Amino acid sequence: MQEPIQLPRAAESDSHSNPFRPAAPNPLRVALWAAAQGWHVHPLTPGTKIPVRGCDRCSQGSKQRPNPQYTEHDGHGCPCIASGRPCHGVLAATNDPGRITGWWHRLPSAGVGIAAGPSGLVILDVDSHGESAPADQAALLPGVDLPLDITPGSITDGRDTLTLLAEVRRAPLPGCGQQTLTVLTPSGGVHYWFKAPRGTTWRPLAGALGWQLDLRAGSSYAVAPGTTTKKGTYTALGDCRSVAELPVWLARELDRTGHRVRPERPRIVPPWRSRSLGGGYVAAAVRRELTAVAEAPSGTRNDAVNRAAFSLGTLLAPASLDRQQVADALLDAARHAGLPDREAEAAIRSGLTAGERQPRTLKGAA
Repeated sequence: MQEPIQLPRAAESDSHSNPFRPAAPNPLRVALWAAAQGWHVHPLTPGTKIPVRGCDRCSQGSKQRPNPQYTEHDGHGCPCIASGRPCHGVLAATNDPGRITGWWHRLPSAGVGIAAGPSGLVILDVDSHGESAPADQAALLPGVDLPLDITPGSITDGRDTLTLLAEVRRAPLPGCGQQTLTVLTPSGGVHYWFKAPRGTTWRPLAGALGWQLDLRAGSSYAVAPGTTTKKGTYTALGDCRSVAELPVWLARELDRTGHRVRPERPRIVPPWRSRSLGGGYVAAAVRRELTAVAEAPSGTRNDAVNRAAFSLGTLLAPASLDRQQVADALLDAARHAGLPDREAEAAIRSGLTAGERQPRTLKGAA
């Protein structure tokens, strides 16, 4: 493993580009440096990796010591955020230097959290918890066909799991190809920082990628290098202080494991399905005939339109249907089937006229 060094290494002339002295990183300068990268930051309770406590209205307290003044509400619309208070953690994160300076002047020892989603970041969290690996090797990398010759006891933490995944996919390990900001955590784990590909949204799902592999994305946050907790300091490794784009192979894996948020496609209802003509028995009859037209195979479409028009023509007077509305609905269905308007309109006119001459009896229909 590379020797840890302090973040960041850059030109001394930029007051925000070198916020760390070797012995004592300054949290405010770290926060301003992060904001200069376009990242959204929020303060962490000194000595911890937990967001600072909000105001009495916004803080629930703990199970042991609940806050009686807490008012249950949706933090997304909380007025505290608009007024500049650091309530609700990630929701309050900002890259506004003025607000950041105000926060750290009030809490000079606060750590620095980086809100992943608003910052456009995807951070691979490779843990080293010292736990025993799963007895079932399939649980190491769910959904991945693993080699049969894995040496027993060779997988001891998340770093081994990630190495195994890279070997199976014949891909370079993060940090071995294009360099990116890499952070050693106090527990011995590693955070690989990446830019989310343009136009994509990601979410955290603990363990979905593999054993002791997590993702900081979306509504979650990462601890900025230079932040010190009671367990130690988050420390940048190597010389790289820039963030590379998420590797394509890793993006594919995270997509496979459900970390990528794909917007639901709007359900497009064909016009012929959205028509509302009549109710009960009549509505069912209309839908049945329109479906028959829309789904008619090639070579039978003209006949299907004529038959449907005749059937619906028999309902015009008994069900008090509007002839033009019925004709429009039939034309929509015929277009869906691919029948030219001229042919469809002729079949619809003749069918409706013939059907009107033989009106249906609706007595007892329901």
